[in-house]
Amino acid sequence: MRMHSRIFLATMLLASASTLAADAPQDAKVDRLADALVQMLPMGQIFQDASAGDPNWPMQGKPDAVSAEQLACLRGELSVAGFKRIRLADARKYAAENPSRLDEDLKLLEGGAGELFGKMVKAGADEATTGSKAAPEDILKAATSEQVLSFVTFVSDPGYTDLRKLSGYGNVLDVTRSSEENEKAGTQLGASLAMQFVIKAMGTCKVPPSAYM
Repeated sequence: MRMHSRIFLATMLLASASTLAADAPQDAKVDRLADALVQMLPMGQIFQDASAGDPNWPMQGKPDAVSAEQLACLRGELSVAGFKRIRLADARKYAAENPSRLDEDLKLLEGGAGELFGKMVKAGADEATTGSKAAPEDILKAATSEQVLSFVTFVSDPGYTDLRKLSGYGNVLDVTRSSEENEKAGTQLGASLAMQFVIKAMGTCKVPPSAYM
């Protein structure tokens, strides 16, 4: 009986080791996907930059409405590390539902779409805080042809609908509209997404709506 038990245990350990080895490449791809999502929508960095000059942020309007622990929790959630945690969870769910798409999606995002979207979002945030303006077309003009192709493919190719939804952008941009129309749509979406992430952080940190409304 002992011999059978040892053989069974050894078999289970070998099977577990094989599963872990097989999962490792997929886990690396999921982490890359999360990094690409963070790059193209750098909300965590924007939040962290906003918090740097105000120890009460994001509760500067009602600093007494939360405890010190709740405030620390909020600032932790609304940070680079906090946003990466959110995006990693999103990437894992997406990868589980779309395992065959990971390589193609990563190739597109890492081919330029992620970087260019990130630059546009950062430019918009800088304009709001410093007044400096960088038009989306200027960012595209400074990019390589490969990066622009990646960007346009991400925006317009129907095959990447699910990836656009995952990114948070959805179909907000349209190559048939003017740059002014796309810029306005992007600004509205950015404000909406920022509010959604803040409210989600409030929930995570058990801050009731009465504290911020």
